[in-house]
Amino acid sequence: MRPAPAIAVSALFAVVLVLGLPTSTALASGSGRLGRDVLPTYERLKLNLDARKEAYSGSAHVDLRALTSVDSFQFHSEGLTIRSLTLRTAKGAVVPSSHAQAAPTEVTVRTHTPLKPGLYTLDVEFTNSFSNRAQGIYRMETGGESYCFTQFESDDARKAFPCWDEPSFKIPYQLTLVLPKTHKSVSNTPIVRTIPGKVSKTVVFRKTKPVPSYILAIATGPLELVPITGMSIPGNVVTVKGKAALAKKAAEMAPPILAALERYFGRPYPYEKLDVIAVPEFWPGAMENAGAVTFRDDVLLVDPKTVGMSQLSTLSVYMAHEFAHQWFGDLVTMTWWDDLWLNEAFAEWMGNKISDEVCPEYNQRVKDLRETQRAMTTDSRLSTRAIRRPVSALDNLLQAADDLAYKKGQTVLGMFEQWLGPETFRAGVIAYLKEHEWGNAVGSDLWDALSKASGKDASAAMSTFLDQEGVPLVTASVLPDGRVKLSQKRFLSYGIAPPPEKLWQIPIVLNYSDGSQVRTQHVLLAEPEMTVDLEGVKTPAWIIPNGGPAGYYRWSVPTDMMNRIAENAGTVMNPVERVGYLGNLTALLDAGLLRGNEYVRLLSRFSDDPSPEVILGLMDNLTVVRRVFVTPELADPYAAYVRRNLGPALARFGLARREGEGDGVSLLRPALIRAVAEDGKDSRVLAYADSLAKQHIASPGSVDPSLIGVALEMSALRGDEAMFQDYKKRFEQAEIPAERGRYLAALGKFRDPKIVDEAIRYSLTGPLRPQELFEIPTSLATALEYDDVPYKWMSENFGTIASKVPPMFLVYMPLMAGGCSLPRLEAAKKFFSDPAHVVPGSEKELAKVSDSVTDCAGLRQREGTVVAAYLTQQVGSR
Repeated sequence: MRPAPAIAVSALFAVVLVLGLPTSTALASGSGRLGRDVLPTYERLKLNLDARKEAYSGSAHVDLRALTSVDSFQFHSEGLTIRSLTLRTAKGAVVPSSHAQAAPTEVTVRTHTPLKPGLYTLDVEFTNSFSNRAQGIYRMETGGESYCFTQFESDDARKAFPCWDEPSFKIPYQLTLVLPKTHKSVSNTPIVRTIPGKVSKTVVFRKTKPVPSYILAIATGPLELVPITGMSIPGNVVTVKGKAALAKKAAEMAPPILAALERYFGRPYPYEKLDVIAVPEFWPGAMENAGAVTFRDDVLLVDPKTVGMSQLSTLSVYMAHEFAHQWFGDLVTMTWWDDLWLNEAFAEWMGNKISDEVCPEYNQRVKDLRETQRAMTTDSRLSTRAIRRPVSALDNLLQAADDLAYKKGQTVLGMFEQWLGPETFRAGVIAYLKEHEWGNAVGSDLWDALSKASGKDASAAMSTFLDQEGVPLVTASVLPDGRVKLSQKRFLSYGIAPPPEKLWQIPIVLNYSDGSQVRTQHVLLAEPEMTVDLEGVKTPAWIIPNGGPAGYYRWSVPTDMMNRIAENAGTVMNPVERVGYLGNLTALLDAGLLRGNEYVRLLSRFSDDPSPEVILGLMDNLTVVRRVFVTPELADPYAAYVRRNLGPALARFGLARREGEGDGVSLLRPALIRAVAEDGKDSRVLAYADSLAKQHIASPGSVDPSLIGVALEMSALRGDEAMFQDYKKRFEQAEIPAERGRYLAALGKFRDPKIVDEAIRYSLTGPLRPQELFEIPTSLATALEYDDVPYKWMSENFGTIASKVPPMFLVYMPLMAGGCSLPRLEAAKKFFSDPAHVVPGSEKELAKVSDSVTDCAGLRQREGTVVAAYLTQQVGSR
């Protein structure tokens, strides 16, 4: 599964757009695991799916094997109405039995006499209502037509049909669907035959390979299929009616990505076909169902006239991530959810590696590095967790699919790939897949394969990053004799009393120079400190202890050396390293190792950087300054500071696309315009954005696609009621998914108080899909005067939100109290102490928010005065 694409809600909801239910049902998933005395070996499902109706019916036939003599066994069923249940021997004799809903998620079958070891069959007839919250089997309407889609990860297959809904129960399934004659259907395997009827038809799919229930998929309705040519197996881009014209780019992008993965894994794609399905109502960004990968429609479908570079970059990353899962997650599946992190971390690492190979113009590595900084920030607080930990309860399991699972996990894998060597690492991965294909595995199976391939104890070193929480700080200093002293300790935000000291085994890449040549040396820091003899120099002029940067750790060098590196950044560091340097600066500020005025001064050293990726990194730092230090009275000095630091880049790269410019510039420009216009209050840039918005509305396709979204948003900043009504109408009538998203984002940018009130009401009364509800409130919060809007909106409308959003969403509601406000944090603690607002896992999110707000407020109190003085004296006077 891939997190949802970057929208306003992502700033509050970390990694995954997995958000929730009313508290009465949030507990439903429970924590029990099924026994293994009676195992399924095959399941045949027949489902009567008419998306125009509110309910469906079905039957399940399951082949069973009893391993021992028992008089009862369980299977998963949540919310289903079981009409009949029959247990038979292998010869067809009925076994007298009874059944009952023993728990909210489980049915117990009890036999009158104990079963003997052997083979049996179970037949279940059932009915159920379609979900309307994008979980299980759900129905939705769009364009006047009705559709069925599915989303089963992690434990929602049990809400759709009787099954053994755990990843270790990996069996073949065969699906038969009864549909209206005019509807089409797609599932994990090709269609074997279609049997016509008078008003309906029966579609029989080929039996699957062994798969866990959570990667089964179904789509039905008046679907359109666009063939994908050039893959090693057949496939289609699947869309709802009228959207086939938007499928061309996805059909072109899939073959080279799949081919690159087949080359890396040294084996063909493991399934019989590969369809990619665009789903209008879908809370993740994408889901790795075997042979039938689902995507949010605004990720997969692009309008060739208005597609921006950012959307293409997102499509390549998401597609590579989900395709990587077809081997790592589907072919070989985690035994239990303890290793969900590895499932996602590997797909993130592999997918981004492949995206960089196939689409190097999008420079995914730099984006990865910027996102990893966020994971490190989370990991530097006491509320963090180890990314590998036992899972005993399934309630809000997808909290485990956070920044730590994706970005820390990805970075740790990349760090050890470099330590072991890329080809050695690849050999270990290939051996792991071969040994466990079509079955299950645990994380230690991969470490063992890597250790065997490399001859090094990869498991011991990796466990220091996987089994203990936190991020290390590596400090480097030059001794009088020219040697370098390296030391490690846990990196923590300022003022936090350190827990018992931990040690990591850290593969370190040292970049250093004698002033004439940059050199690199690899060492493993496994003790509290060590001394290193540098190769080729007597005394280094400078040291960067995270060359590449490839490591998951923070680093520090003496202040004079840090300044020297910044002054010569363009010559001593490549663009990726400069982005890493900027991210590390923020960490040093958080830890009290760098003063606030020095921080804002050092940032200015990078304002003339020629790399668009570095300017994006600089903008991340400027956002930190705004979020932590800028109060209403500092808004104008901060605006001048933004113009001073980003103005040179805007002048260099230009407001409009230039012939022959790199894709990195095209990816930067909309963010640069947004920052200078909104934060920098630049009237010239605001007027330019407004003119582009008018031009796009008058003549769609005439504006640089990369700039349409930012133009609409910036025009809304000074927009009136007439513009709001026009944008709202265009949002509701948009035929292109990306265009719908652009107008929705713009609705959250109006600043007139009366319009803001109207926009907030519209977020819950308008025709917004579940994944869209948070866009307007969280977008409004980027304005200082509306900082409290998200929390106020959430706390006043908790019940309404709970009735609309997908499962597991409510666990993230404490994040609405984020920011720097201690009074708001106290209000949130009181609000979430009410049992009516408690969801399993929300206490963990509240603890994270508490740490974050406390850190922010403490940093503002500690360094706010000197930052304010710098902004006012150095910039505000100009």
